[in-house]
Amino acid sequence: MTDNGCGMDEETREKILKGFYSTKGSKGTGLGLMIAQKIVVEHGGTMRVESRKTEGTTFVIRLPLVQDPRGS
Repeated sequence: MTDNGCGMDEETREKILKGFYSTKGSKGTGLGLMIAQKIVVEHGGTMRVESRKTEGTTFVIRLPLVQDPRGS
């Protein structure tokens, strides 16, 4: 997913996947991205954040392809 917002500096990028960090002030809990990353990791995947100040942000989520053992 990519947006064309204001982007993030390196310091913010390093914090956004940790719990209780929010750039939204009192409007955010700081849990959403941490929970999303936990779900992705528990399914064997990875989540990467690419962002540059003034250029927007891209989240890259990779999940493994798993075949149904029942063959369906």
